[in-house]
Amino acid sequence: MQLRAPKWADFEAWVDLRRANRDHLQPWEPTWKDEHLRRQNYKARLAQFKMMIAADTGYPFHVFRADDNRLVGACNLTYVRRGSLQCAHIGYWIGQEFSRNGFARASVRAAMRFAFDDLGLHRISAAVQVENEASIKLLESTGFTQEGVARSYLKVDGQWQDHVIYARLSSD
Repeated sequence: MQLRAPKWADFEAWVDLRRANRDHLQPWEPTWKDEHLRRQNYKARLAQFKMMIAADTGYPFHVFRADDNRLVGACNLTYVRRGSLQCAHIGYWIGQEFSRNGFARASVRAAMRFAFDDLGLHRISAAVQVENEASIKLLESTGFTQEGVARSYLKVDGQWQDHVIYARLSSD
């Protein structure tokens, strides 16, 4: 598995993967419309990513399978905060065809190493829907600790959903 920042050359593979996995991802993500998959929106997203990286506020990564360099998902560090917080939020998704093959776990571990070792962050948080057993198991297996439940935390698939909040510290 390899993580790297999204590039324009990834557009077709990204669109194909997102389109093929719309039903698979819908229960876990905020609602997105067809415009989400247009070239113009991807180009704007790349510009936003460049600004996030330059401002040290976020680090988006595409996840690729190492043996054939095929795009399998994404893993993002967002809401990077400096000063006394030294924290970020992690989110990830993997296409259904590639799920249960260790890509999510490997990408979360790689993103944590980057956050703690390269960025010098102290804390990474994650939010997962209460019924998302696969993500709960993944977070717990990578050393995240449950901190509580945030009621109506995110609007997913048109409904406000409770989320379990997890965190991992650099000292864990």
